[in-house]
Amino acid sequence: MTLKELLEKRQSLAAEIKRLAEKQDDWTAEDETNWVQINADYDANLKALERAERADAVLRIPEPTESERRTMGRTAGDDGRKPARGQGGPTDEHRSRAVGAWCRTQMGRPLDERDEEACELLDFNPRQPELRFNMATSRELAAMQEQANGVHPSLMRRTLASAGIDTGGAVIPEEFVRNLEIAMLAWGGMLQVAEIIRTDGGGDLPWPSANDTANTGRRIAESGAVTTTTDPTFKQTVLHAYKYTSDAILVPYELLEDSAFDLSSVIAGMLGERLGRILNTECTTGTGNAQPNGIITAATLGKTTSSATAIEADEVIDLVHSVDPAYRNGARFMMHDSVLAYVRKLKDSYGAYIWQPGLQLGIPDALYSYPITINQDMASAVTTTLKTMLFGQLRAYKIREVRGIRFYRLVERYRDNDQDGFVAFVRRDGNLIDAGTHPVKYMQQA
Repeated sequence: MTLKELLEKRQSLAAEIKRLAEKQDDWTAEDETNWVQINADYDANLKALERAERADAVLRIPEPTESERRTMGRTAGDDGRKPARGQGGPTDEHRSRAVGAWCRTQMGRPLDERDEEACELLDFNPRQPELRFNMATSRELAAMQEQANGVHPSLMRRTLASAGIDTGGAVIPEEFVRNLEIAMLAWGGMLQVAEIIRTDGGGDLPWPSANDTANTGRRIAESGAVTTTTDPTFKQTVLHAYKYTSDAILVPYELLEDSAFDLSSVIAGMLGERLGRILNTECTTGTGNAQPNGIITAATLGKTTSSATAIEADEVIDLVHSVDPAYRNGARFMMHDSVLAYVRKLKDSYGAYIWQPGLQLGIPDALYSYPITINQDMASAVTTTLKTMLFGQLRAYKIREVRGIRFYRLVERYRDNDQDGFVAFVRRDGNLIDAGTHPVKYMQQA
């Protein structure tokens, strides 16, 4: 479907959701079934819109300038490498072939002429036992976050870590890295909204903060004396680098043997989902003890509902206003999709729905005009004592990632099943930076 058709379908589904919600006091069993289905269709439409918007944004990315081409090493001969026969500089096809050549060499299979040309052009040794590659920079990732949040990114050229060439000579195709990023962003709500800092090394990263809100300036008389006020409160949050793995991805020998099989894209998606799941879980509910301090753990109570099994529209307003106005510009809600399905039925005292569907391209759904992020690691039911909703400046949560990712092929371990294993290792941490005025607060059921 085209973008226009998807937007029209979104409007139709939103209207049907509101129509059903209007008559919820008189629902039949069929209405209940339709409610579940229409919400599922609406969510599926949102995902389709995200994919269509991403494709539209990529199509509008301008071609790189000559200067950018030199920076990315795409101009033949400008880096001293020998161009492939009849070719210019290295392309993503060459990089994909280099990864395929690495896989086939590890299996002891010969390379064809095009594989050898790609490796020669990239000065890449397919016999090395390990591949190392870098992820996008923090700036490049911010553009992807805009895209994942339903907003067109500024159409900057994403070089993605110098087109995936590591200083050690290992090469990963640009599309592999982009697939890995997008899969992780699509899975984890925290990766869509937190500020992600990528560092080259894994040493402790101190993040300072200060709270001087107790002090104000003073009006004094001519030649009046300056006095000492209360000292600001300084704090330091240390971001570590905990080690994570995707665990082994097992691939049958037959698929590796098939040269037409797009191995790199499939493995990238699997790695992205696995690493995205564990990072999202621990950055949501982590205890902070030898693991990230999750945003639910680190946030402050903003509103306790009057009912253990219900949420009222006015209580959502109370949660919003429990956050200092200084943090409400750019603030967002975060909740499980099942809780959002519950909230979609709520009306304010004037009979208007507090959920507003974003019916225009690039405009996300909202509650009281604040956008919503889905996080499937939050509480999925409106039940006693559960923390069902977050609100505030979610970018105050910082995720630290060490940029280097190690990628291995396990040769002998699964040989008795005629399979090859692929595994990745990364290092990460996360915490909410709170100087003392609580940028993120949660709603808790009574």
